[in-house]
Amino acid sequence: MARVNYLAHLFLAGDSAESLIGNLAGDFVKGALGDRFTPGIRDGIRQHRRIDAFTDTHPSVAAFRRVLIPEHRHYARVIADVFFDHFLATSWRQYSQESLERFLRRTWATIDAHQAELPGRLAFVYPRMRDEGWLLSYGDVEGIRIALTNLSRRLSRHPHLETATRHLTDSRAELQRRFDDFFPDVVAFAKA
Repeated sequence: MARVNYLAHLFLAGDSAESLIGNLAGDFVKGALGDRFTPGIRDGIRQHRRIDAFTDTHPSVAAFRRVLIPEHRHYARVIADVFFDHFLATSWRQYSQESLERFLRRTWATIDAHQAELPGRLAFVYPRMRDEGWLLSYGDVEGIRIALTNLSRRLSRHPHLETATRHLTDSRAELQRRFDDFFPDVVAFAKA
């Protein structure tokens, strides 16, 4: 199942176009990379995969997912990824001097200049992500509900993931605390 913490991966990617593309493409590219991409894009995809592996082993992420598991079982991982983007968007100023809006404008401009290099399905998804303001909308619960509804439609069982948004109110303090414990660690990991 695809992971969908696009905002976090773009934030952790750095400023180069190839790193941004590779980190964004990480959920769209499976298997061995071979020579399919430029070295910089391959490095970005590898960084994306390392970040996902780090995330999967972090104790605060495990605790975050445990809040979701009773109701959402094996979808807890993907819901947590979407929620991570929500908490990053709502606490953006703790991690960046640049506003989220400015970061996204700059990121989109960088990727736009290299749009022909976007692999496979990302070439179709990216313009919608940019034009429909997906990542900016992650700052509010309604944006997360829409993202989870759309994700549910793409899954064969149509699991109604949008019902998980109740945790953003019912369990918000615990989830925020777990995110706050985790995110500085993944930032340090990505920079290492």
